[in-house]
Amino acid sequence: MVIKLLDNVKQCYTQEDGQKIYALILPYLEKNTKVEISFAGVEFVPSSFVNTALIALLDKVSFQTIRDCISFVDTTKQINDMIKDRFFFEVNHRVT
Repeated sequence: MVIKLLDNVKQCYTQEDGQKIYALILPYLEKNTKVEISFAGVEFVPSSFVNTALIALLDKVSFQTIRDCISFVDTTKQINDMIKDRFFFEVNHRVT
């Protein structure tokens, strides 16, 4: 399954945008189904979007499930770095 972000939100900027994407992704992860997230047309994402769309998934599924099921395509270096840095911080600083 491919989720093209800009087919579902006008921009990837706010927490509201992130919440819509989170709601699309979570059902796939809960079923351990692979999903490809396409950032086509998106040049930049703030941490508020990444936190709400992706990091919040850690409250429902394991980081390993996220790694196994999600792939990111059509990204930029900024998007890759933001996602990587936010997951690195959360995975290493959350109390289990």
